[in-house]
Amino acid sequence: MEWIDAHCHLHTPWFPTIDDVLEASSKVGVRAIVNCSSEPKTFHEVEKFSENDGVYHTLGLQPTLAGNYKNQDVLDLFLPHMGECLKGIGEVGLDYYWVKDEGERKIQRELFEKIIKTTNELNLPIVVHSRKAESDCLNLLEKFADTPVLLHSFDGNLKETMRAVDLGYMISIPTNVTIRKKRRKTVKRAGLDRILLETDSPFCAPSDDIERNDSSNIPIAGRYIAKLLEIDVEEVSRVTTENASKFYSGI
Repeated sequence: MEWIDAHCHLHTPWFPTIDDVLEASSKVGVRAIVNCSSEPKTFHEVEKFSENDGVYHTLGLQPTLAGNYKNQDVLDLFLPHMGECLKGIGEVGLDYYWVKDEGERKIQRELFEKIIKTTNELNLPIVVHSRKAESDCLNLLEKFADTPVLLHSFDGNLKETMRAVDLGYMISIPTNVTIRKKRRKTVKRAGLDRILLETDSPFCAPSDDIERNDSSNIPIAGRYIAKLLEIDVEEVSRVTTENASKFYSGI
């Protein structure tokens, strides 16, 4: 069986090196890893890590940083980093969990709109962070996005999840599906054909006793989802891997 970790953060301060992660992941059948930097200070680091076979990356802006970039030409931010291992723009989006002030949320929405339009111009998929802001994210994506959309670690309700599915968006399920009821609901609502697997490393570990999640834990989520959907784990491996490969242009 083969697996793909569709979204993780393998860089400092959590991962000064990824050699051990790559070795452990290879042993359990993880064939590709999509590493994410959502802060420009680590862009070059994930680009360097993508020199390893089977490692790719996305570049984005964490929504909580929006105020620092509200006057930034986002095309100039991403354009110098175009290359064959850059597989998408993200994570980008909205975060209302950490940001409570409506003025700051407005800045997030304005920047997200600019980034969506820039992603269209670059003709790359977009990977979206939507914590406690699922409806507003979907509104902006439906209005402006022209490229494939991946809703990373999506926690929308039934209506929002079905809307995302109807819009043709993909949803990445983190490894903490094993311990989070809401994640399990999303799997059942979206269905296997719409999901990818992610670790969101070093976060979202499949059990509370794991201090630093990493890509080698992807099969744990795959086996759990197989039981949840009452299907063979080989089917979960095949479909989620195909979904990730298609979304990220043949990885």
